[in-house]
Amino acid sequence: MGVQPTGMVIGFLVLFVLNLPMAKASWMIDPERFHASAHGQTSCQECHEDVVDRELHPDPLQVTKSAKDFFHIEECLACHDSIMEDLEEGKHGSLKIKSRDPYKDCLRCHDPHYQKSLTDPAKKKFKPAKAVKKQCGACHDVRNALPPFSEEDATCMTCHRAVAADTPQETERINTLCLHCHGMSGTRAQVITQQFVPLIDAASHEGTVHADVACTTCHKDAAAYTHDVQQPRNCGQCHLPHDEKNAGDAHMQVSCQACHLKGVRAVRDTVSNCILWEREQRPDGKSIVHEMVLFQKETACQRCHYAGNMLGAAAMALPPKSIICMLCHTATFSIGDTITMISLIIFACGLILFFGWWLSGSMPGLKSRNPFSKLAYLTGHLCRTVFSSRIVDIGRALFWDVLLQRRLYRRSRNRWIIHALIFYGFVFRFGWGILGVIGSLWKPEWPVVWVLVNKNYPLTGILFDITGLMILVGAALAFARGWLNRANRPAGLPEQDRLALGLIAGIVVIGFVVEGMRIALTGYPPGSGYSVIGYGLALLFTQPRGLVEVYGFVWYIHAALTGAFIAYIPFSRLLHIIIAPVVVAMNAAGDKRKESA
Repeated sequence: MGVQPTGMVIGFLVLFVLNLPMAKASWMIDPERFHASAHGQTSCQECHEDVVDRELHPDPLQVTKSAKDFFHIEECLACHDSIMEDLEEGKHGSLKIKSRDPYKDCLRCHDPHYQKSLTDPAKKKFKPAKAVKKQCGACHDVRNALPPFSEEDATCMTCHRAVAADTPQETERINTLCLHCHGMSGTRAQVITQQFVPLIDAASHEGTVHADVACTTCHKDAAAYTHDVQQPRNCGQCHLPHDEKNAGDAHMQVSCQACHLKGVRAVRDTVSNCILWEREQRPDGKSIVHEMVLFQKETACQRCHYAGNMLGAAAMALPPKSIICMLCHTATFSIGDTITMISLIIFACGLILFFGWWLSGSMPGLKSRNPFSKLAYLTGHLCRTVFSSRIVDIGRALFWDVLLQRRLYRRSRNRWIIHALIFYGFVFRFGWGILGVIGSLWKPEWPVVWVLVNKNYPLTGILFDITGLMILVGAALAFARGWLNRANRPAGLPEQDRLALGLIAGIVVIGFVVEGMRIALTGYPPGSGYSVIGYGLALLFTQPRGLVEVYGFVWYIHAALTGAFIAYIPFSRLLHIIIAPVVVAMNAAGDKRKESA
């Protein structure tokens, strides 16, 4: 009784899945799998008899072909002479076939190095190499337990044995094989190879950061047909993205090689809008692609950041966003730039003056009027409070009266709305940014971290536009309310702090302008359209290339306004940002003491 059509299809698919096609056949042979295969006791020369007579092996002119170019069915028929007779009778194994032509391509279904025996029951039950190692490796050296290769086959395995490249010896063996064609010692194979690709100077490569890495670690398909069809190298398979301090969102569309390869030129890809690189061909045929170096700011930054560049980069290399930028952005914990240092020094001096005046009075239960004694007293009192039951009441008070602004809401809902627009706009941006920077330092392998950092991600663009608009509307409403109520202000109360509102509004407005300039400079990257305000401003710049020289100055104006805002806090009515939580916490702790009494 013949095999049913459905059974034939299923049987064929099973064979096809278990015996993958050889379109990308590897040149590296796993000895364990080979010895367990149907050809495990077959010599290499029995199938590859012409290898010993070749002038070049490997031959650079042959490695770009596919495995099928080397296949001749006569090699299989030398041992499997009944195959053609079966095909003539309309069968192949247990399958009934209609056309014999597809079955003349043995490599379509069979991997000659790893094909399992279809007739030997003992080999059918052979366990995979991993299972053998797991069960037998505790007592036996599985590798040495394999049948030995003949002297001729051992010579083949000198280059063709698959290794994990986890030791210096194995790495060197793989790299030596690659340098047979890609080296610069002047062999005939290298002379041929140089017609197609630049060669590698082994001596120069030894001094690079990847000198101890096997070629196949980056070039996954290097030891396979067709050799010239290689997937682009992805540095991310070994290296995590830079954190915000080293690169940040400004370089998320810049390829690693554009900064870290010697002697390359950065170029903008017109399709992806990413910054890629071009190699500079050398007359001596030497490749500089593998001369990866550590980042050198003095030289690498100048590849993109120069006057009149067409890459969408500012003419000046801007510093990383510092700690004062954390109010609104994913920034860094750095204070290296001049604006940050000056603003923080003024901010610190203002706080010292205020708390120095605050500590000048007397304190209940403390006789000394020395400010340092008072500071030590308050520090000790703070520590005792933190490690007591009062911390729960303090936390509850901070949640309701600081975060949710409950007291202000009860007093005036209109004021609460105006205050909430500004307050929650900053809170949301700060929370988003702090999660981004901590995540990039702690768990950079999490994809969500780079969503938080990426300004061109749709959700990030939408939310940052909304929160920026909230702050700007809140500042405008606060100014309008103060202006309309100026005649009704009770005597003795200070006037509205319009300078503070102006600084807040100026920061947001210039921030939107900077965002628009960034989008225009970088060629309106995908996702940037969700930053509606910034994108709309970007469309107003009819000559975006002219922004190269201007962008850095506008960025510094934005940074200077932020620094001025930070420095102004201790000397303005904005000091309540710091004082209010302290007072709320002290009142909550005092109420707890009264209840206990």
